[in-house]
Amino acid sequence: MPILMSIIVLMMVAFDIWKHGLHAPHHDEDTADHIAMLLMYGQVPIMFWFAASGRKRVRRILPTLFLQLGLWAVTFVAAVRLS
Repeated sequence: MPILMSIIVLMMVAFDIWKHGLHAPHHDEDTADHIAMLLMYGQVPIMFWFAASGRKRVRRILPTLFLQLGLWAVTFVAAVRLS
């Protein structure tokens, strides 16, 4: 679920770039921004639960956690670069 949440946020960022370009005018936060924040920060408890429940099978869950953390980092870097 968190991977899907990150992909949705990245698609929202890509749509915003497509719609306004790289030098979009600064605006107040709108509904899309609030949805993106909820999706990104909503992943944290899910990731902690996933890590805590799978602590006995670390080798199986590490690729998923690394993928999720990578998507999270890409999303935040894109948000910082565009603002």
